[in-house]
Amino acid sequence: MEAYALCWCGSGTKYKWCHHRREEQPKVDIFAVDAQMRSLAEKGYCSHPAASASTCTKISKAHTVQRRGGLAAIADEGHVLTVKPTMKGMIESEGAPGPRRIGVGQASVFPGFCSAHDTELFGPVEGKDVDLTATTASLLGFRAIAYERFAKALQLETLTIQRQMDSGHSFFHQRAIQRHIYAIEWGVRRGLRDAERWKADYDAALTSGDTSGLSFVAIRFDRTLPVVGCGAFHAEFDLQGKPLQRLTRGDLAFDYVAWNMTAYDGRTVVVFSSICPRGGPAVQFMESVNQLAEGRMADAMIRIAFEQSDNLFLKPGWWESLTDNERSALQGRAQSGTPSQARPMDCLVDAGTNYAKAEVAELVVDLKS
Repeated sequence: MEAYALCWCGSGTKYKWCHHRREEQPKVDIFAVDAQMRSLAEKGYCSHPAASASTCTKISKAHTVQRRGGLAAIADEGHVLTVKPTMKGMIESEGAPGPRRIGVGQASVFPGFCSAHDTELFGPVEGKDVDLTATTASLLGFRAIAYERFAKALQLETLTIQRQMDSGHSFFHQRAIQRHIYAIEWGVRRGLRDAERWKADYDAALTSGDTSGLSFVAIRFDRTLPVVGCGAFHAEFDLQGKPLQRLTRGDLAFDYVAWNMTAYDGRTVVVFSSICPRGGPAVQFMESVNQLAEGRMADAMIRIAFEQSDNLFLKPGWWESLTDNERSALQGRAQSGTPSQARPMDCLVDAGTNYAKAEVAELVVDLKS
């Protein structure tokens, strides 16, 4: 390959300064890479729409799920399980790590808000209990979107580091590694672009105080479910297996659903929300949630959590009580929608599992159809 041509790997760097004689270079220390990526994750910013360098001077380790609420409700001896893998775990498990144990102080944190804005903005949803209103749904949705934007931006940065992991390998392995990273990068870039758009919608609603464009479904159960989490996802299929939108390349705007699952006063609260076109895929997804038999809603929340987010945390005792087949099925859901495992159309359809049981104590539906 011409030395000063752009490198074949797609990095945008000239071949001479990128993959020229890459196979002769020293192999990368995997654990040093892991440390680099963890260091990136500690660099934050304030996601508040009024954020500025002069006012947001102290970035906090904000919890996407409140520490003294949802996390404390499912913790065993101050610990929960996270499904987010580490580089070490990926290597030792050959790409299929199980949930790992972490303290509640480290669970669900991200440096996405300054201390002042975090306290001021989310105070109404940090107390002992909340009302299931549009205001609550808007604040929880904003937190989920802010986290999703941060996570996508971080993932894009870490991919730059991971591009160097083919050092010292044959061209065959270099090509395989770079193709895998390219496939991931396309999805991450698309996800980040969408998350930026989603956040702009929530910024406008937060600034104006106008929640009239927000659709939401909020469920309060009569007890604590063993999972909490927070995030946002594209609404691809509903809970009856109906296709809602096909995720393709290009500049199309896709509908999303913000998702929060936490606990207040010993009872799990799950909120789905979206500021999207009336009657669109997001609204249809939430309507499919509303159509569930109330006795099957708790189990559906577990399916959705594992299928749609990696920012979820589990009660250790519950996870250990599951059968091997149940744990395997849930871990499979955690891999769904990745380059290595396409998401099937019936991924959220009720298969008669019994991951959790609870009665619906309150259901609030406000959909703009």
